[in-house]
Amino acid sequence: MSLATPRDLLIHELSDTMSAEHIVHKVLGEMASETENTEARKAMEHHQKETEQQIKNLEKVFDMLGEQPEQTTCHAAEGLKKEHDALAEEKPEGHVKELGLLAGAGKTEHYEIASYTMLHQMAKDLGEKEVAELLKENLDQEKEMARTVQSLAKEVGKELKVELKEQARQEKEAETAAAS
Repeated sequence: MSLATPRDLLIHELSDTMSAEHIVHKVLGEMASETENTEARKAMEHHQKETEQQIKNLEKVFDMLGEQPEQTTCHAAEGLKKEHDALAEEKPEGHVKELGLLAGAGKTEHYEIASYTMLHQMAKDLGEKEVAELLKENLDQEKEMARTVQSLAKEVGKELKVELKEQARQEKEAETAAAS
């Protein structure tokens, strides 16, 4: 497809975002099964369901515009998936694994926020009010998930600090006992 008009660009970017959502949907399932943090698992499973609705919203957007999505692959989402796969290959454990999963989720959410922010604005600029409203629904869900991921990361970070303090205390005790 030629990108000769703003509408052409909108269709192209919508297609790219549709591809991204399919990739993210799959990765969310993987992440939910990998995390040992109950709240993170619940959040990822919930957002996976939201992603299914976001895909339906994008399908509605294409119908409203009288268009079909282009056959494309979102290279950014593929890159984020590759980062997730690389993390899994390292086999991190405990807080390192949880923070790694949450970091990946945070990156993904911010990519999606950037995408939907741009799509929402483009639809408004092109006078596609109903399209813009559906895209805003998706944007709001992505923003909420980003806040959830940030909150979860803070909690895991707090747990890690407690664990590190305890390790330091135990090491100090061991040093003191060895010196006696």
